[in-house]
Formats: sequence, structure tokens, C-alpha cells
Amino acid sequence: MSSEISSRRGPGSLEQDRELIRQLKQRDGSAMLALYDRYGGLLYSVVYRAVRDQSTAEDLVQETLLRVWNRIQTFDGEKGSLSGWLVTIARNRAFDHLRSMRSGPQSFSDLDEAERLGLCPTHEPDGDRIAKHRAVEQALESLNEAQRDVIELTHFEGMTQTEIAHKLNKPLGTVKGLVRSALKVLRTAAGREGS
Repeated sequence: MSSEISSRRGPGSLEQDRELIRQLKQRDGSAMLALYDRYGGLLYSVVYRAVRDQSTAEDLVQETLLRVWNRIQTFDGEKGSLSGWLVTIARNRAFDHLRSMRSGPQSFSDLDEAERLGLCPTHEPDGDRIAKHRAVEQALESLNEAQRDVIELTHFEGMTQTEIAHKLNKPLGTVKGLVRSALKVLRTAAGREGS
């Protein structure tokens, strides 16, 4: 199936995307090549429009692909398209780059940079990981449907509050209020877990 996926250029069909996602989640390195073949041009054009520099755009596309590889397990095809998720990540990488250019040199305390360089340990004991997973699930279950929607779109899909307002056809102020109230509920739930 890999050759079938990589043989197509440009955004593919939903079925091909599902197969590609399945392969990525199984940590199939050839799927990364297929991902680049299919979406590399789209990601490059998104990033280049923001940064206006070929070399920087190429680097940011590579960072985007690394982020996808590291976070593919969080992708949920029921909540959005692969291309939309990729474009959001690419756009966020470009905006992060532009912000860093305005604010001057950054220290290694930047979590994104540390992640990119592999300085953050990614393993933890299974018991700790399972306990954290359960705590997050319980905290999310304590949210009402509207709160859960905005948190999932913000933190799992990488959408801005403006994009969420447009997608959900809600006023921006309502979305901001939902995010604030959801975070308050999650903080309260996290406090209970920590005590």
C-alpha cells in the first residue's frame, strides 16, 4: 500500500490519508516519505508565504514533519482532515519563527527547540503515563460538550480561537469564554489529582 500512497502527488483522497495515518502511527519510516511527497509542496507554499525565504521555508517544513512524526498519535481523523492538521502545524511553525525573529535570540528553555533537538526525555514509567492519561481523560469528561470541543480544537488540532469561532459559527467572545471556563475546570481537576 505504501507505493500506492506515495505514487500520488498533492493532497490525496480520504482513504489514502487514512492509510498514511495508520502507517505513520505504526512508525513506518516510508510513510514519512509518502507524506512529504503528497503534502511537501503544500506545506512549503504555506510556510513560504509567511517567511518569504526559501531556505527558512525548507527548514520549517522539515520541522513541521518532525513535529508530525512526534505527535501523530494525537491526530484524530474524526475531528479534522490530515491536510488541515498539517497546514495548521506548518503555519504555527512559521509564526513561531517570525515571532522569534522579532524578539531576538532564544534560550534553550524554549520547549519547542528542546523537543526539536531531542533534549526532552520522551519516556516515563508506564505506571506514571497510565495515571496521567487517566487523569486527563477524567478531567476532559468533567467538561461540558462546548468546553470539550474548544479544548480539543485548541490543544489537539492547534487551531486559534478565531479559527474555532469560525468553525463552530460562534462569536469570538463566546469561544474565549468557553476556553477560560474549560481551563478553570481542568485546573481544578488537576489540583484534585495532585493532592
